[in-house]
This record gives sequence, C-alpha cells and structure tokens, in this order.
Amino acid sequence: MDVSFSANKQSICLPKINQLGIVVQSIPDAVHHYTALLGIGPWFRSGTVEHTTLYRGNNISIDVDIVLAFHKGMEVELIELKGGDECIYSECIQRGGGIHHVGSLVLSYDSKMKRVNEAGIQILQSGVIKTRGGATTRYAYLDTVKQCGIITELIETRLFGIPVPQNRLFMEIGCLTGDVGKAHG
Repeated sequence: MDVSFSANKQSICLPKINQLGIVVQSIPDAVHHYTALLGIGPWFRSGTVEHTTLYRGNNISIDVDIVLAFHKGMEVELIELKGGDECIYSECIQRGGGIHHVGSLVLSYDSKMKRVNEAGIQILQSGVIKTRGGATTRYAYLDTVKQCGIITELIETRLFGIPVPQNRLFMEIGCLTGDVGKAHG
C-alpha cells in the first residue's frame, strides 16, 4: 500500500504542536538528568488503571511508565518500555531511544481521525488510557516519518466527557485528587 501523501489529499490541519515524546531506558535516571541538566520539572505520573493498545492493527499488551513535565509551553513526555509485546516504543529502543514523536492535543479525536483516514495516513499505534480519577486519554501515532521526518501523535483527554488540557495546572489538581502523582529521579 502506498502511504505517500499527495497534494490532492486533504491536510489533517494539526493544532499547535505542544508535546515532545522521548523514549528513555530509565525514567528515574532520565527525570534526574532532565531536571538537573535542563531544569525541566516537576514531573507527573498519572494513576493509570487501564491501557488498551493497538499496534499496526493488532491488540497488544505493553507495560510502559510515562511521566510528563511542562517547560516553556511544551509538554515533555518520557516513556520507558518495561515489557510486553513489540510496539512502537520497542522500535525506538532498538535504535537506542531518544526523540520519538511530536504531539498535538485535539478537542475532537474522532473528527481528527476522520481527517487522518481521508488523508490516507497510516496509524502505527493507538490506544486508550483510563485513570483512577476518571480521565480517559485517546491517542494515535501517525506514520508521518516519510513525509515529515518524525512520528506525529494526536492526543485527546476527557474528564467525565469534557475535553481537558494537559498542562501543569491540571496535573497539580490531579495530585490533589489522587489521580496523578509526582515522579522523582
């Protein structure tokens, strides 16, 4: 199947890119270095209770640790693959880790995914993450490497059906409700 994007296909019109995803070997080590060397922090870890994942169209089971920090308007996401089936992160680990994707928060995941399908862009991996506080995050990693040089992620988080931003304020509120915890290096 030809996954190239031609001029006659519709653009998916991404909102602002506000996330940088980085695959690391060790979250504790990475948090320590990103905080000490780059001044990024504090770091947050959601209280995930369920994570369903499709990789290249197949259901898989993965164990990942994900922490987030916010730095000058950018969300920095560190991802450590702890185990499970082959997935988009294991591909990156085989290359030694590093910058994995850029992400955009969307208000309507369904409408953006419709545009992705109309544009003929392949979905590499997608999933749903549910937290103990009731937040649901849907995400999709898009195969935009050939055209853009990097994977693009679409992310939508809703709390009780209402879209919510991913920012430091909402993470701090999540810490107060017990849905999010602080991660330390």
